[in-house]
Amino acid sequence: MSSNYLTPKETADYVSELSVIKAGMGVKKRFLLSFMAGVFISLGSQGFLTIYSNLFLRAAVFPVGLMLIVLVGGELFTGNCLMTFGILNKKINWRSFASSISQVFIGNLIGSLFVVLVVYFSGMYKPGSVLADTIAAVAKAKVSLTFTQILLKGILCNILVALGVWFAYTAKDTTGRLFGCWFPVMLFVLCGYEHCVANMFFLPLGALVDNSISITQIIGNIIPATIGNFIGGGLLIPVFYHYAYNKY
Repeated sequence: MSSNYLTPKETADYVSELSVIKAGMGVKKRFLLSFMAGVFISLGSQGFLTIYSNLFLRAAVFPVGLMLIVLVGGELFTGNCLMTFGILNKKINWRSFASSISQVFIGNLIGSLFVVLVVYFSGMYKPGSVLADTIAAVAKAKVSLTFTQILLKGILCNILVALGVWFAYTAKDTTGRLFGCWFPVMLFVLCGYEHCVANMFFLPLGALVDNSISITQIIGNIIPATIGNFIGGGLLIPVFYHYAYNKY
């Protein structure tokens, strides 16, 4: 074992063991940590909107949400998709995985909606303001995508987010964890992929600013984004690397 980082195989084993801890976590603790993860991703999303005119900077700011989750603590749906490593290694079963990740999803949603209400009623999104125009444009663009487009962008998104979490787990120091989160997540933002938890912030906020965005449209984005995120981070990455490191 290297002195300052885990090898890919060691990291895969670590993620598998971590899935046992996550699956066995108490409901109250899981809710608190998933709520905070929703808050952190929303804060990163708020930064994204604030600096939206500069593509590089908005991509550079957004990963702060995942950095906070990894370093301070949080349970994020997209990152927790990696718990399927535990299923493949027979550490946990599908039932405990589904229960855990469903609770995390709900906690992320509530945390995101909390920040939506805070920033909206703070007055930052007054009609005609730059932020109001920005979130309306972002939300409209997202709800205008087809199911298939959102699904595929969701897959690509969580390949990168899951790998960002993986990168962070390889490091044994704070700097390594920060950079591990930053580069893959920055790439997904630059490419314009779909992240279901970020959209829990963007779309409800967009609907508050622009009443042409409906709840049906929001759900129509969140569902395929969630499915795509699970396929990317919960199936492709764990299955390929499980077989690469444990079967061959």
